[in-house]
Amino acid sequence: MAPTHAQQLVISTDTLVADVHFKSSDPPETIGHKALAVNLSDLAAMGATPKWALLNLTLPSIKRSWVNGFVKGFASLLNEHQVQLVGGDTTSGPLSISVTVLGECQQAVTRSQAQVDDLVVVTGTLGSAAFALQHPRSNKTCNQQLRTPQPRLDISAKIKHLATAMIDVSDGLLADLGHICQASGVAAVIELTQIPVNEAIKKDADWPRFVLAGGDDYQLCFTIPMAAEEQLPEDCHIIGQIIAGEGVMVLNNHQPIDVDYPGYQHFDHD
Repeated sequence: MAPTHAQQLVISTDTLVADVHFKSSDPPETIGHKALAVNLSDLAAMGATPKWALLNLTLPSIKRSWVNGFVKGFASLLNEHQVQLVGGDTTSGPLSISVTVLGECQQAVTRSQAQVDDLVVVTGTLGSAAFALQHPRSNKTCNQQLRTPQPRLDISAKIKHLATAMIDVSDGLLADLGHICQASGVAAVIELTQIPVNEAIKKDADWPRFVLAGGDDYQLCFTIPMAAEEQLPEDCHIIGQIIAGEGVMVLNNHQPIDVDYPGYQHFDHD
């Protein structure tokens, strides 16, 4: 288990806890899929190719049908992206899943190299997972985005040489773009009407919150030089620009709007 010559080794690890990151009642196949997908998404955000995975599974009891379903979802995504499961552990306790994925890349894309005048780009649609969480069974596509997100390794492979900074949208667009801005010492201005959304979520009057702070979509948010705009592949959408300053400003039809959406808070569940 070593990277190819002249390649960097990159590592991502995540823990998913029952009834925090997924519902205990969710189908085990979707839980297995998501447990791996969120880590593959992190590697996509670094412009890396995943190679190996480790799985630590904590179970309250052994239910063969549940384990078989979990393994089916997990293994399907392993096979799709040609990732090898090389180790892990199982133990007894409250249901939680820890996955570590290792990959390689020639030069990792970080969050710290966004430059003033760069364009801000996102993939796919945003807000769908948060909408599905609030409106279960309301829209099939949104439910799929929540339960079986697709890591955007397809887009990452095409734009990693263009991107000056990149992150995946897991905690919400404002929070995650804010991480890029903070790491790069810049600010961003984005236009709400340019953010791609599933029209179904606009049934809820609070839809801008889903789009800006919902998280769990696992799409990519990245910056590119203006000159690289014509090289963007399909399913990439320009939503704003990097400017001097701090933080993220949101416009709606070119007018600034007040937003107070903190994004996902990992320790705010009381």
